[in-house]
Amino acid sequence: MLNQHSKIHTLEELHFFEQMVDANATVKREVWTKKKSLNAIQRLLTSARANVFASVQSGEYNEECEAILKNAPKADIISVYEETLAYLTTEAGKRMPCEQTPRYLYVSDEILATMPEAVMISMVRDPRAVLASQKNKWKRYGIARDRMPLFWAIRAWINYHPVTMSLMWASASRQARRLKHHPRSIVIKYEDLLTNTEHELHRICKLAGVSFERAMKEVALIGSSTASDKPDEFGVDTSRIYAWQDGSLSAAELSMCERVLQTELEYWGYKKISTPLPAHQYISFFLSFIFKSSAALLLNFGRFKSLAETIRRRVLS
Repeated sequence: MLNQHSKIHTLEELHFFEQMVDANATVKREVWTKKKSLNAIQRLLTSARANVFASVQSGEYNEECEAILKNAPKADIISVYEETLAYLTTEAGKRMPCEQTPRYLYVSDEILATMPEAVMISMVRDPRAVLASQKNKWKRYGIARDRMPLFWAIRAWINYHPVTMSLMWASASRQARRLKHHPRSIVIKYEDLLTNTEHELHRICKLAGVSFERAMKEVALIGSSTASDKPDEFGVDTSRIYAWQDGSLSAAELSMCERVLQTELEYWGYKKISTPLPAHQYISFFLSFIFKSSAALLLNFGRFKSLAETIRRRVLS
């Protein structure tokens, strides 16, 4: 929707914060060596022009990387990041870059503090819909295998567990609740965006300092975990709100999710629909949770600059 705006250029997920630079380096605005900065720019350009899974090719974009680094107003890594985004946005004929990497929620304080012109949008979605999406995320490989490596599909399957996803949703929810009070942040509900689209987009545009444009509502129907993309169909698909009720989640998964998230569900106005599980099923979930969370930790080890800091921000927040 934002990319449909005449002034906003929405980029691929770049995974800069937390993966390429940790929270401490962000706040300090570390100055990297020229070689390290050029490598970071090359990684950002590759992710933006292909996708985050694409491998960096030696020598690719060398001249552009040099030009971007030369134009950065300061030598610190945040300035380099901002200049790279500005370069890509200008290249697209627009003036306002939009990054959409979900994990930035956990370094929102650092981002907003070091980038005073930035605004942040957090979108909350029914956790049961999130679980259904994450459960089937690995199937996306069959739809878009030209963009996603097989390892990604395997990791997506390992990452999913109803307890893991519920705990992560609770952590993200607490972060979003904090951000509701920041003057340069807005929190919207996915369901509100689909049912009252224009009103929610007006709120977002006001925060971003741009005028609402009706073209923002004409988005291609893509992005579902399991359904095929429909790039030639445009509009808002309100059926996605209740798609999780199609049987994707078992009664046990629903019960486990709602048990873990009882407080957060009430806060956001999501109604419980499940019944409690027998005690032995909770024990079974706990045992499988230990196995899958351990495996997920190993498979995701290289995705974070500081794994200890990542866990602290998600588990102890």
